[in-house]
Amino acid sequence: MEGTDSQTYKIKKKFITKDESKQIVKWIDSVNHTGNDSNYHLSELSKELKGKSCIFDISNTPLTNYITKFQSISDVSQDILPEFIYNIIDRISKEFNFPKDNIFLQAVDMNKGGKINPHYDASINGYINYKCNISVLSEDYDLFIGDDSINIEQTDLYGFEASLYKHWTNEFNSRRVFLSFGFIIPYDLTGRNENDPRVRLSKRIEKYFQQ
Repeated sequence: MEGTDSQTYKIKKKFITKDESKQIVKWIDSVNHTGNDSNYHLSELSKELKGKSCIFDISNTPLTNYITKFQSISDVSQDILPEFIYNIIDRISKEFNFPKDNIFLQAVDMNKGGKINPHYDASINGYINYKCNISVLSEDYDLFIGDDSINIEQTDLYGFEASLYKHWTNEFNSRRVFLSFGFIIPYDLTGRNENDPRVRLSKRIEKYFQQ
C-alpha cells in the first residue's frame, strides 16, 4: 500500500481486474433503489451526483444500522449481495488488516457532470467510518482529502478515514461508477484516541448534524 507520511490515505493500484470492473458495472446497472430523501443534507449532496447511490447494510449490526441511517440517500437494503462482492470484501479486509464485524456498502453510479461536494461521512462515538473505495469505471481524476490531492485511476482501491477528513472531487466529464465499502472500526486500529484533534472535530460534527 502507498500513502502519505501522515497516512491520510492508502492506495492500491489495479486492485480489481478489467473483467471484474465489467461484472460490477453490469450488477450496478441492475440495481434500482428508491429514494427516501429523509436527510436534507444528504439529499442536497445527492443532487450533485447526477446519478444514483444505493446503500447496503451488509453486517446489519447496531453500528451499521446507525451509520447507514445517516449515509443513505436511498432505501437501505439488507439483501444478500453477489458472491463477487463478498470476495472483494475479503480481499480488502486482508489488504488493510481490518475486521469484518461492521461493514456497509455504497454503490454509486454518476453521470457526466456529477461531482462529490466537500463533506465528512457520518461517525459514531468510539469508532471511525473508514472508507475503502474502488474506482470501477471512470476517467482518471483527483480526489481531495483534507490538504491532500491524489490521482485515482480506474481499478484503483483507496482507503481513508472518511469521518475524520473532509473529502470531495471536481466535476466529471464522463460516467463514473465506484464501490464505497465502509468499515466501522475502533479508534485504535488507525492509531487514534479520544483526545485526537480530528476525533474531537468528528464528535462535534456528529453532535450538530446527526441528531
